[in-house]
Amino acid sequence: MKKPILLSGLLMIAIFSFASKTDLRSANVSSKDIPSPMEMKDSLVIENIFPFQQQHCHGSTLVELPNKDLLCAWFQGSGERTSDDVAIWGARYNHKTHQWGEPFVMADVPGFPDINPVLFIDSKSRLWLTWYTVMAYQWSTSLLKFRISDNYMQKTGAPVWNWQEVLHVKADGSPNTGIGENDPFVMTLLSKFDAYYQYLVQKGDVSDTGKSNVSKQSWSKARKYYTDLARGSNLISDGTDVNEQGEKVKKQLGYPLMRRIGWQTRNKPLQLGNRILLPLYSDGLNLSLVAITADFGETWSFSEPILGGGAIQPTLALNKDGSITMLMRDNGPAPKRLMKSVSKDGGLTWSSVVDTDIPNPGTAADVVVLKSGNWALVLNDIENGRHKLSVWLSSDQGETWPFRKIIVNGQPNSAVRGHYPAIIQGKDGLIHLSYTNQIGDKSGTSELKNIVHAVFSENWLIK
Repeated sequence: MKKPILLSGLLMIAIFSFASKTDLRSANVSSKDIPSPMEMKDSLVIENIFPFQQQHCHGSTLVELPNKDLLCAWFQGSGERTSDDVAIWGARYNHKTHQWGEPFVMADVPGFPDINPVLFIDSKSRLWLTWYTVMAYQWSTSLLKFRISDNYMQKTGAPVWNWQEVLHVKADGSPNTGIGENDPFVMTLLSKFDAYYQYLVQKGDVSDTGKSNVSKQSWSKARKYYTDLARGSNLISDGTDVNEQGEKVKKQLGYPLMRRIGWQTRNKPLQLGNRILLPLYSDGLNLSLVAITADFGETWSFSEPILGGGAIQPTLALNKDGSITMLMRDNGPAPKRLMKSVSKDGGLTWSSVVDTDIPNPGTAADVVVLKSGNWALVLNDIENGRHKLSVWLSSDQGETWPFRKIIVNGQPNSAVRGHYPAIIQGKDGLIHLSYTNQIGDKSGTSELKNIVHAVFSENWLIK
């Protein structure tokens, strides 16, 4: 793959300090000028991982390595799902020199777009990279993959991958003679659709007049479209169903291809001992799912589908009582809010999806449970656009978010974007973000992008 086109003259570093000291630096500054964790008590430091460039770069992920260095990954190329040159790129941060190294390729299927990497380290101290390859230029043709490495502590360059596999999703039983009338996966979807519809009715969001957020006609149309897809309407062949008398009958039936491909990664997993809960979503089916492994990727099981009004790109948080909260991007009708579901059985089944009070313009968000027990959420906290990126803090497991700080504050309809963030907490307690950073070029005719690293303390968030 070609090396990215870098515009080093347009490198921009932004530092905001809420203490008496203001620290301005570039990517090449000496480490002696970087604040220590103690000195960063009331500061936010924002730095570009690499200079602005003309290529598209997006969907970053961040992990802290055992020696406190950082590894960041993102996808990059001339576009997204329709661009064959898109690959997964990465860069390393040296915590002693406070420098980001040169970017390198982490994964690349030649001739196919590779999208949305997720990095994490499991309980065996092995590094994982999950992502998906778009097979036919539509999100619904995505194929999940993962790589594992136990040799990833190099000073420069990519990890040495010792294992790679396709993550085969089979959350729908075995309809090997076709998807019958009472197919369990479809029945679950219908139940979820109906429960969410009743929720919308109770909120007053459904009417026949067209004056509400959702009309009955549009809801029925969406319900039929997605359940038809789940019934395999685009892959019809000879099959066998069972009639009301319990007799096997030959008929034309759908097959479950679109329930087993098209799954996409976005946010880091929740790890509970040796169990890894990887949140997934489908643009094709417009819903979310959790892939679960208890044997480090040898085998996988799957949750029931989580369905709301376009509830996708889930992020997970463990509650103090052992239940799990899922927050999801809102790809549906107004009001534009992050959506929420809760699991009380380790991620297998999920409550009906509801809106939170958190604004969401249809963009990714990410949450982390801090060592203090507080939750930190990074998001575009507006209903339209991606020009404002903020971090919120909750001390009551997401019920309220009284502490909020702005990271990116562009003007509406400008070229400025700060979006698709990832958030983690390091061993020293500092909180790290990565996100897509976008500005307009000097001529105002095109966009320049890079990936940004931001670091701050919990104290900065609450002051």
